[in-house]
Amino acid sequence: MIQVTAAIVRDEKGRIMICQRPEGKSCALLWEFPGGKQEEGETLEECLARECREELSVDLRVGELYGSVEHDYGTFSVNVHFFLCQIASGSVVRKEHKEILWVSPSELKDYPFCPADAEIIKNLSREPSKSR
Repeated sequence: MIQVTAAIVRDEKGRIMICQRPEGKSCALLWEFPGGKQEEGETLEECLARECREELSVDLRVGELYGSVEHDYGTFSVNVHFFLCQIASGSVVRKEHKEILWVSPSELKDYPFCPADAEIIKNLSREPSKSR
């Protein structure tokens, strides 16, 4: 099972960052939270910070674990660990994704997400928009 991290990044208005996967990769053009695969020897928090530096050019303040979801895609299985995060420094630069948006929790249901994110989306979309 592949260990994967995902950042639930909120801005000052309580909106959440979502990223559209690029064409040519698994789950092409579906939406996801930024993050990626854990490498050997790194913690989940280190993985998430590294992935967001590489893909978005930002340093994250990785907070508490929001939840974990296991999903079988048929040819591979993932255990995705979702963390509540804030941008500590840097400005978001789109390097890997087709598009990056900031949406309210209630708008999450309007975007087609990768299947592993479905349960988390349900929980987040019920939350009121709020500043953190």
